[in-house]
This record gives sequence, structure tokens and C-alpha cells, in this order.
Amino acid sequence: MLFNGEVVLITGAAQGIGKAIAEEFCKEGAKSVVLDINDDKGKAFVADLNHSGLDAKYIHCDVTRLADIEKAVDEAALSYGRIDILVNNAGILHSTPIEEITEAEWDWIMAVNIKSVFFMSQKVLPAFKRQGCGKIINISSLAGRMGGIANGLGYTASKAGLIGLTYGLARRLAGFNITVNAIAPGTTETDILKAFTPERIQQLRDSVPIKRLGAPQDIANAVVFLASSKASFITGAVLDINGGMFMG
Repeated sequence: MLFNGEVVLITGAAQGIGKAIAEEFCKEGAKSVVLDINDDKGKAFVADLNHSGLDAKYIHCDVTRLADIEKAVDEAALSYGRIDILVNNAGILHSTPIEEITEAEWDWIMAVNIKSVFFMSQKVLPAFKRQGCGKIINISSLAGRMGGIANGLGYTASKAGLIGLTYGLARRLAGFNITVNAIAPGTTETDILKAFTPERIQQLRDSVPIKRLGAPQDIANAVVFLASSKASFITGAVLDINGGMFMG
């Protein structure tokens, strides 16, 4: 196993990529704290993990609210006595045309996709500094690397900004033995694709050089690696997991 009881906080972990990440951490010997606003899915997921003998805890957390972030971090630290890893996974996608994006929609996307990442990172820093180490992994997107294709520009801008934030945090926190990295997934098979027709999904699949869409497990495997001791000399990196859609 890659871990020995390390405590990891994962935002947006009740479903999709975040769920796969939380489960993989548990299987590798870590303790996963699942943060989400979907209490039913989050509690059911954690109950399944616990039933399988894995160590996990669910905490309700609206990552757009600083009070929720502070409460979740404090509760996790109180429950486990430490926090070792933060995975900023929570995010929202939109496809609103440029001419139709409202100020409210823009602000909402920025609050979930980038504001939350900064303040989640800020609030775990005291624990990381006390322990003399820590790991932060941010989930960006292919859209943040190359401007996106069908998604709205709020999503593109927030995910590009997240890469810049990753670089800045990595540089400023390296002296505290805290590494900060990002992953930029391409199109991944999650519930979001249920809104697409089978024909559209096939078009997306055909557009990928490796001829398949990403799976949540592809992302989870990379996150767990970056959080492990095997990646202790990696910081300020962006790992592209997109089947060849972007190479740079």
C-alpha cells in the first residue's frame, strides 16, 4: 500500500471523479474525508466504504462558503488528529454561449472552481505546517490548457486560473515541504455525459487519439501517485490525462 493511515480531504467526492479518488485512497491505506453538498450520496458512499472495512468519513461542505470550509477542516482534524492531503476536486461545468453568460453565473462558476481551491488550501495550511509536510492536488481540465471546445468560457477561465494558482502555491509552499500539483483531465465518463446522445458520445470518443474517453479511475490513479511518497520531488506540475487530445 502507498499510505499508512494518512488523512485526505477530497472535495466534491460523493460521485464521479471525486468518488473514485476517495475510494482509491482508502484502498491504498489512507483515510478519506468525503466533502460534498449531496448528503444522501455522500453518506451512502461512505457507508459502503465503511462496510468494506475502509476508513472514511462524510462531512457536508459547500465549498463556496468560507464558514463551511472552516467547519469541515476543523471537524476532520478533530476526528483524525491530522490532515495530510487535500484534493481540490469540486467543480461545475457549463456550456453557456459568450453572449448569454450572466454575472451571477460567472460568479458562481468562479466560486466553485477556483475560489474554493484557494480557501480550502489556505485552511489546511496550519495543519500542514505543524506536521512539517503536506500534499495538495488540484483538478483542472483540458479546457484550462487549450481553451476548451464545447464548454463555456467561465469554465475555461476558472480551470486555467487554477493552473496558475497551482504554480503560485507550489512556489510559495515548497519551503514548508508542501507540494502542490494539478491534473488536467480530458473528457471523462461521468454522469455529465448522460445528457449527451449516444451519437455525440461516440463523436467525443472518436476525437480522442487513443480512441477512448477517460475513466474516473484514470484520474484517481494519478492523484494517488502525486499524493504518495513516490512523488515527493514533484511540485508545480500539471499532469495531462486526456488520451492525446493535448500535448505540450
